[in-house]
Amino acid sequence: MTPQPPQPAYILHTRPFRDSSLLLDLLTPEWGRIACVARGARRSKQRRQRALQPFTPLLVSLLGRGELKNLGAVESAGAALRLQGRAVYAGFYANELLVRLLPAGETHYRAFAGYQTLLESLALLDGGSAAPLEAPLRRFELQLLSELGSCPPLNHCAHSGGEVDAAGLYRLENETGLVPVVRSGARRPPAGVFTGADLLAMDLLMRGSASGCELPASARQLTRLLLTPLLGEKPLRSRELFRQVYHDH
Repeated sequence: MTPQPPQPAYILHTRPFRDSSLLLDLLTPEWGRIACVARGARRSKQRRQRALQPFTPLLVSLLGRGELKNLGAVESAGAALRLQGRAVYAGFYANELLVRLLPAGETHYRAFAGYQTLLESLALLDGGSAAPLEAPLRRFELQLLSELGSCPPLNHCAHSGGEVDAAGLYRLENETGLVPVVRSGARRPPAGVFTGADLLAMDLLMRGSASGCELPASARQLTRLLLTPLLGEKPLRSRELFRQVYHDH
């Protein structure tokens, strides 16, 4: 079997396969999310198994022509990113999103770059508080949703065809995008309605140009609204585990 050219990769998920092997889900820029078998990786004191850890930049070669590849040579592409505390669970959450949502075998350069940026941001945190996780997680979610074609332009009003008005209110309509809402006397927008200022700030965040901007509190509401129909009724295991450990909602 002729190996394909080596690719940068991160391991998203591993599970036992047959007697001594591992079944891996990898994220690569060229092949996107791809499954492969690491043969013999579960043998005792197997050097390869120690190298196959999450959040570690790798350079991998894959063998085979079928949908399920065999893992060939594996090299380190840099030091493992050490995530701590809540940042570990944030990393596993990102991994699960990619496994659940990213189509297999499709090129996704931006998804790979966004994931790499997320890990680098999480590695800088001490993991003691959930608040610092919000901005990098929301940016990753929005970038992934945009890559999947499931996030409308956050600076564009579908009704007028122009830019979102920072002083306006908008709601998200399926298949249409952001449409204006008549402002009521309520001090805060109702659920599912977003201020133009928040949407513009989230647009800057998604583009990675929101340095110095405060993350809108409504960002989580928007990403949940967009992610829910894609994820369906099956809960995210990483989210449930995070809640059990930290009693967060």
